[in-house]
Amino acid sequence: CWNDKQERSGVWHLPIYARISAWGHEHIKSYAYSAAVIQVSNDQGGEYNAIRAGLHTFPSLYKDNKLHLFAQWTTDRDWKTGCYNADCPGFVPCKDSFAGVPKPGMVIEELSSYGSTDSSVILQIVKDERPGIGGDWWLYRVAGPVRFPLGHWPASLFTSLSRHAMEAAWYGAAGFARRGDDPPAMGSGRGPREGPGRAAYFADISLMDNMAYPVDDPSLGGVTAMLNAERCYQVAMDAGGRNTFFYGGP
Repeated sequence: CWNDKQERSGVWHLPIYARISAWGHEHIKSYAYSAAVIQVSNDQGGEYNAIRAGLHTFPSLYKDNKLHLFAQWTTDRDWKTGCYNADCPGFVPCKDSFAGVPKPGMVIEELSSYGSTDSSVILQIVKDERPGIGGDWWLYRVAGPVRFPLGHWPASLFTSLSRHAMEAAWYGAAGFARRGDDPPAMGSGRGPREGPGRAAYFADISLMDNMAYPVDDPSLGGVTAMLNAERCYQVAMDAGGRNTFFYGGP
């Protein structure tokens, strides 16, 4: 179960936001990966630019089977440009350190467990359009009422995305490099219909206006669901009327 599920809309420079459940993949093979991703992108003029952040297990990148926070970028659909975290010039991590707040590349220690513990990470990507700032894209970790800046992607990295984003996406992904083998588990490894406490999720999915309020009207840049693998995703609204989806599978 390794196709993407995305929710998209014309977003310009609105911040995107989600609470992502944290599931480990202790038994993943060295040539595989499993990820939960939020993304902004723009392909105007044939120039596909994208920024991604989220949680993933990626043994060939980190030489371990642990869950990591990550940041990524590309300006050519991942052909030649871009990298993860600070592995190449691009994403600029904040120099300040906040206790208990992992930076991109670091391990997420608190994980969900089937039927008991529910651990999650809240991430936000936003383009800073304040005068004199330069339009850089920033990644934040959110904890309660506090936003912790994790770093930024300079606007100068990009072509189409230097102006604004045209699409936002929230999705799970998993893949492998060896043909003929079984793909790794996505999310918790359980199907989305198992629901809370068992299936992985994205919750509080939203675009936000400049006052940090959710934008719910699709005509104003709100979120609409686009499913490409119904066995892997189930879209719902939580008790507060916020967009949520469960995802995953073996």
